[in-house]
Amino acid sequence: MSDFVIQPYFAGTGALGIPHALSRSGWVGLFFLLLSAAMAQFTSCLLIRCLYHPSYSRLESFSDIGYATFGRIGWSVSIGFSQVFLLSTSILYVILAGDNLPVLLYSFTGAQIDRKVCIWILAAAIGLPFVMVRNMRDVSFMSCFSSMATFCLLLIVTVSSTSDFKETVTHAHHDWAIPRNIPITFSTFTFSYCGNIIFPHLEASMREPNSWSKVMFVATFVITLIYVIMGFFCYLVYGDAALVPIYKNLPTAAQNVAMIVVTIHVFLTVPMYLYVFTMSVESWIGLLPHDRQKAATACESSSLLRYPTLIRTIVRIIEMVLCATVAVLVPYFGEFTNLIGTLTGELLTFVLPCMFWIKLSWHQGNHFERTACIFVMLIGIFCAIFGSIDAVTAIVKTLESHGAH
Repeated sequence: MSDFVIQPYFAGTGALGIPHALSRSGWVGLFFLLLSAAMAQFTSCLLIRCLYHPSYSRLESFSDIGYATFGRIGWSVSIGFSQVFLLSTSILYVILAGDNLPVLLYSFTGAQIDRKVCIWILAAAIGLPFVMVRNMRDVSFMSCFSSMATFCLLLIVTVSSTSDFKETVTHAHHDWAIPRNIPITFSTFTFSYCGNIIFPHLEASMREPNSWSKVMFVATFVITLIYVIMGFFCYLVYGDAALVPIYKNLPTAAQNVAMIVVTIHVFLTVPMYLYVFTMSVESWIGLLPHDRQKAATACESSSLLRYPTLIRTIVRIIEMVLCATVAVLVPYFGEFTNLIGTLTGELLTFVLPCMFWIKLSWHQGNHFERTACIFVMLIGIFCAIFGSIDAVTAIVKTLESHGAH
């Protein structure tokens, strides 16, 4: 069950960008996809080990590890990038579903509804379960259904793309390697494996936390298998014409089914990301149970904290409105994915976990762990720098091209 809970934090929108990433890097991208998977597995296990460092009782979150290692600066960097990633990923999901819904409504009903209106409808629909979520077990329950949607998506895209094999493969152009695009391609893969900021909460909700490394290995293996299958067949069939999201290459009927599955996935996944995001926000204002006594002492005269359920509901509605507003203003799914992957994904997935472990457990580790840590951290820094440059350049070009039209 636990591996099904972990999978939605990886798979889904990540899988939709894999074929396009391969079209930018060539077949060598499959090697970097496997490398990214191995690095993500390694850093996720290091991160959980940092939670149980002997000098502390079990730390609760990614930002707690940052504070334990580098004090206030470590906490600020960790919480800053974590919150940006969680919120921007939620926005990315809303952008994706917001692009799908008008097309689906027109295909099945003939109704032409503006994309902006669809986004606000989605925000209202997603906001209802998000407001009602009480704890991590609630969102873990939703993640099981989200995993099923992911496997359905894999089946639809793979079967439909292979059915086009004879018609398109002879015209498809493939490259073995395009070195210039490897940093941004690697960042796309990184985004597809970025879940470290949620893992401490998932590990805490497990019945057997000691099984984390085994559960994580199974989840990473299954997800990588999904990525490799979808990436290989779609790049083989469509070559450098592979679009993002990949279902745009499919025939209309298959495309509509894929969009339905993806939209369901969004409904089930956004509340999970936003819940972890809002845990920090609600903690800051004293709405979490372990913070209420502290907040009540500091704000005894405040009437707001006397109604925690009302305040929590208002806070979550504001967060959902923020997601919808940005999704309306930033309608570029592919470019947004690359930017999130480079600016936050590399740091959260590879760089910061390695820095935490080096500071806390360098002397307890063996030679392999130390070498691997340095290797992973350097790759993360390199791809973050050059991938960010490429991502920003791509967004500027997209904005200019849309402005010209």
